[in-house]
Amino acid sequence: MAQAPPADQMTMPIGTERPIRWPAKALRSGWVPTALVIAVAAALLRHYGVPLRETAFFGAFITLGSTVPGVLLWRAFRGGSQFVAEEVAAGTVLGQAITVLIYVGARWAGHPLFVLAWPAVTITAFLAVPALRRHWRRTGPIRHVPAAYSWALAALVGFVVLSTGSAFYRQHGLTWPGYAAPYIDMPYHLGLIGELKHHMPPEAPSVAGEPLYYHWFVYADMAATSWVTGIEPQTLLYRLFMLPTLATSLVLLFAAARRLTDRWWPGMVALAINCLVWAPSVYSWYPSLGVDFLIRADVPWRSPTQGLGAMMFAPVILLLIDLLRRPRSGAGPWILFVTLLMGVMGAKATYLPMLIAGLLIVLIGTIIARRRLHRPALVALLAAAPSVLIAKLVLFGGNSDGVIFHPGSMFGAVADVAASTSDPPQALREVAALVSIVGRVFVWGGALCLALRRRTLCDPAILLLLGISVTGIAVACILRFPGNSQSYFLCGVMPCMSLVSVYGLMAVLPGRLGRRSGIMLLGASAGGVAAVLAVRGLGGNTRPTVGDALPRMLGPFFALIVISIGCMVLLVLAGRRRPSVRSLSPVVALAFVGGLILPGSLLHVRQLWHGIPRDPLAAAIGAGTLEAGRWLRDHSRPDDLVATNAVCLSGMGCDDRRFAVSAYSERRVLVESWRYTARAHMEGVRRHIPDESVPFWDLRRLMANDAVFHRPSLEAVRRLRHTYGVRWLFVDRSFDRPAPDLDRFARLRYAAGQCSVYEITG
Repeated sequence: MAQAPPADQMTMPIGTERPIRWPAKALRSGWVPTALVIAVAAALLRHYGVPLRETAFFGAFITLGSTVPGVLLWRAFRGGSQFVAEEVAAGTVLGQAITVLIYVGARWAGHPLFVLAWPAVTITAFLAVPALRRHWRRTGPIRHVPAAYSWALAALVGFVVLSTGSAFYRQHGLTWPGYAAPYIDMPYHLGLIGELKHHMPPEAPSVAGEPLYYHWFVYADMAATSWVTGIEPQTLLYRLFMLPTLATSLVLLFAAARRLTDRWWPGMVALAINCLVWAPSVYSWYPSLGVDFLIRADVPWRSPTQGLGAMMFAPVILLLIDLLRRPRSGAGPWILFVTLLMGVMGAKATYLPMLIAGLLIVLIGTIIARRRLHRPALVALLAAAPSVLIAKLVLFGGNSDGVIFHPGSMFGAVADVAASTSDPPQALREVAALVSIVGRVFVWGGALCLALRRRTLCDPAILLLLGISVTGIAVACILRFPGNSQSYFLCGVMPCMSLVSVYGLMAVLPGRLGRRSGIMLLGASAGGVAAVLAVRGLGGNTRPTVGDALPRMLGPFFALIVISIGCMVLLVLAGRRRPSVRSLSPVVALAFVGGLILPGSLLHVRQLWHGIPRDPLAAAIGAGTLEAGRWLRDHSRPDDLVATNAVCLSGMGCDDRRFAVSAYSERRVLVESWRYTARAHMEGVRRHIPDESVPFWDLRRLMANDAVFHRPSLEAVRRLRHTYGVRWLFVDRSFDRPAPDLDRFARLRYAAGQCSVYEITG
């Protein structure tokens, strides 16, 4: 007897559908939950100071400037997608990639608003040309997302995006004192938006004349949006931009899981693994130790490059799943692939080496398993290689940017927290690494199930995802980047590893579960929860010291491992006696692991809702900085140079990452902070000192800057004006107080709060 198809794939013969009344039809449509999420987002933005008018302008620009033309091009070159959400999300990413690439040329030519030309031309062409007009309607195999999954997808995406957004909004206001203590990197990001808004090629705005070797496409994207809509860069960075970026990334992860498994439910599970699931939480004195360091829901908000990079990379994976499995796809998908790679190149270049490694794994695995060359993988590899070279030579200037070989450095932060010290012993660092890595193994345990279905390892799409994941994890564990940025490799591979895990789960889950089997799985999950709660009490409730941190970390950890191994042994022994238990053994083991990670995951969901505690490393921005900065922006030319007293003079031991002047004035500063420049990174490696201790390399410039504010004279002011080209002085009295007679040598033009702007007229 033929087996019935799964419920989420059942269709009714044509002509037998019962007529659906309008209310029921509306509730079954995916547009209704989407509209509800958008309405809640608009209300949330209004509550946090964004007028509905600005939200509407932003939404209109994204829709007409990226989504509509992007979807039309996606349909023309891709041949359509299986469901609307996938098509809209992929088209939005494609549109934003083209927008950034066009803006780079338009800004270079001095006409930034020319970025509007490409969507206008595209929409006009698809309206006027008969052969293209058909792409306004959906073509190809059309599948409708079941209503339950539409609502579940909207609920999960809305919860993750809006909960992390509201937590970020509470800590980052648009007016003082709300913006007085943002996350330490946010003024740096804001300054780069201003730089890309007015200059091409860009430089480091906080150190005049220093080249910007960085993946800066996200700042170009926000700069283009600011030009078109008139919305302030601060509002884009602190409020608007990341909402559609995160939502699009999550929808594409759902779509990739659908493509990979040809089922609907794996998409929801992949999203849950990626966004909600934490490792076992075994320390009551710090429940998220070794967990939140490796998966932080607020990473895209605090790192816009990571957010845009993840969004740009998602449709690349979506395309490769089909291109590697179905070689005869035509030239259209390959054109999309190359275009998106150009976007990934400048959005977050760290994805490119991982992609190269994944494609190499596909080639090697196919040669070993099938004794033939996988041509689509080779074509994709040849297409990706130039992007790596361009990123290395153009965006990063051919330098290593301070990257060194330092195994385990990423886990130093976990050891620091465990021992309450900034210099934990090496043994504690190794234990922290062990706890963190094993914790992620529990989360991604579904990937281990692939070993039970060896045929799946011959799937080129799975080989690609495994290759990307293993490469990212290895790089994060053995290399050290400035500011411990190697952790972003782990963030980058989380979606890929989630897809591998859900594919492994699907490989071992039975088609149907009886009542007895369901009770067995619930019992296994309950056992996992009980094991974690019992182990948690072994380490005590008080924070350990350097002396007892090692045993108090190892005790609960080894207890959990021993309990897990014991349960697996009992499961194997039971399977030898009862064949029914043997067939369910993998599922029961996964249920037990699910119980282990459930308490930590609930803690993570609670943190998403209530917000992650404010980072102790927060920038200190004085009152009036925004007003004085914007006055200076409105009364100066983009090429005018500014000097400020808010600069660390010694460099040695100074961790003042101050970027507020360049951030709010959108002007280049003679010297404000040199922390994130390529030269500072290289100096740190050469001198074997921390990044924050690198002194400024031009002492004469630093002294000339300091003399104007603290020992002003006609000669000092003229030196700054004629030798360095400085026209404006920005004084921040929250940093220090300049000499009282400064106004004798420079003209006071504006004052607000603790900030004043002077003009050098001589």
